[in-house]
Amino acid sequence: MAVDTATREAPAPAPEKVRVRRTSGWLYLAPALVALVVLFVAPLASLVVDSFTEPETGLGNYASLFTDGYTVKVLGRTLLVALIVSVAGVLMAYPYAYAMTLCGPMMRAVLVTVVLVPFWTSMLARNFAWLVLLQDGGVVQKILTPFGLGDVRLLGTPLAVGISMTQVLLPFLVLPLYSAMSQIDGRLVAAGQSLGAPRARAFRRIYLPLSTPGVVAGMSLVFVLALGFYVTPALLGSTRSAMIAQVINVRARDLLDFGGAGAMGMFLLVVTLVVLGLSRRLAGQNVAVTAAGGQPTRAGSTGGAQSSPVRPWLRVHTIVVAVILVAPTLVVIPMSFSASSTFRFPPDEWSLRWYENLFTSPGWTAAILNTLQVGLYVAVIATVLGTMAAFGLARLSPRPRGAVNAFLLSPMIVPHILVALVVFSAFLRTGLNGTLFGIILAHTAMALPFVVIAVTARLQGMDARLPAVAASLGASPVSAFRRVTLPLVMPGILSGAVLAFVSSLDEVVIALFLQAPGAITLPVQMFNSITVQIDPTISAASSLMVVLVSVPILLAQLAGARKRRSR
Repeated sequence: MAVDTATREAPAPAPEKVRVRRTSGWLYLAPALVALVVLFVAPLASLVVDSFTEPETGLGNYASLFTDGYTVKVLGRTLLVALIVSVAGVLMAYPYAYAMTLCGPMMRAVLVTVVLVPFWTSMLARNFAWLVLLQDGGVVQKILTPFGLGDVRLLGTPLAVGISMTQVLLPFLVLPLYSAMSQIDGRLVAAGQSLGAPRARAFRRIYLPLSTPGVVAGMSLVFVLALGFYVTPALLGSTRSAMIAQVINVRARDLLDFGGAGAMGMFLLVVTLVVLGLSRRLAGQNVAVTAAGGQPTRAGSTGGAQSSPVRPWLRVHTIVVAVILVAPTLVVIPMSFSASSTFRFPPDEWSLRWYENLFTSPGWTAAILNTLQVGLYVAVIATVLGTMAAFGLARLSPRPRGAVNAFLLSPMIVPHILVALVVFSAFLRTGLNGTLFGIILAHTAMALPFVVIAVTARLQGMDARLPAVAASLGASPVSAFRRVTLPLVMPGILSGAVLAFVSSLDEVVIALFLQAPGAITLPVQMFNSITVQIDPTISAASSLMVVLVSVPILLAQLAGARKRRSR
């Protein structure tokens, strides 16, 4: 999703036109702002009040976080796992992103696709694959057997949770790193070497500091996301190694202790804001935008169609990381053709029984239809609201634009488990809990930032003088918008709609909180098929989601690479 950020300045309009333009900007923004206030801010404020008043007024819920031995241990474990995942991830992602800056356009397209495929592949499918690989007698244990480690139990341990979380979050590190590295002029390192510095020292003194913003942005983003992870610890961990998201889930859904759960959620939010504030100060870039999949334009002498030699060790590392990125995803495909009723890999016998069950079982078909219905509604509503908001942002002056933009993107940076808790608490009181309409509203709030980012990026790359030129040639405002502005912005609108649909398609935590008979989506059905029913139909459902998401991304990447080569 390359974006031309070279916006051209239009002639300065008259003051009256500026005032009208900014007023219309707020009118465009109003629907999205009202939606976020009603669906997100007001429930969050209500939860904050609950954390100080339920079950007793005071600071008891916050004090218990640090005086209750169990909660302190869970908080410490969560912070430690998040830190380890961040460090392990950057050690794997940094060389991979560096190799992406050195290779040619076609290989770069392949490496980008390898990152994007798991990025947009169902998280439940990837966690299911790790469950199969790490189970007792699984592939990983068989690999460790020659080293005398075949009896080591992995599933149900923090190690299994850390391995899966690192793989799941790896794309969030590679993309910011590649974004930072692609801006570095490769001639600087060559200049350092020409002045007598060895290659390693030139890299350490020149390239490494210049790429530090990407390291800081990626690590902070992964750390924050890891804090609110629920699905992976719930599937691969155990109650003895529970993380804070699991405890919040139990307190809210099972005990209806919104005061205690709210205090935990506020602790997560404070840690998140502190980490992102430090990251922004150190990295000086918008972490959320980078994480949404925006790809930078390449600059410097290493860019364009030029490629540099990739050393053998770097080539080996890149291949290993690429295998780690895609292998768990591909495990689910052969699993879906297994005749066995257990999660055994590789399968001994083959059949289509799980696909037949997927498309004939009333429970699975209802979940598929619910997911498609929710996704389509979310795509339409979020696209309309997000597109209007992006046009409104473009009409504001720079000072309020930054604050409003940060508010619109806020659902992306708040820990996912906290969003689910906030929505669950509010919808339980309003009767929307357990309804598809409630899931649509919640998913719309989460999808809105993706549309705003996609359309805003397109508007920034558009020549602002073109609508004025059309008007000077006699076109009415409506005709100039329909014939000039809309066609130029349409790719961003379509990208936002696809992102909104896919984000709803894969969302599981909020849907888990809001689930009820008749309001179960496919990810929730998949989650329940592991934790409640042990139903291998999940392998067919996972394969279906992998194909639906991966094939369009792969085709788009190859088409883009071929188009760039033809220029």
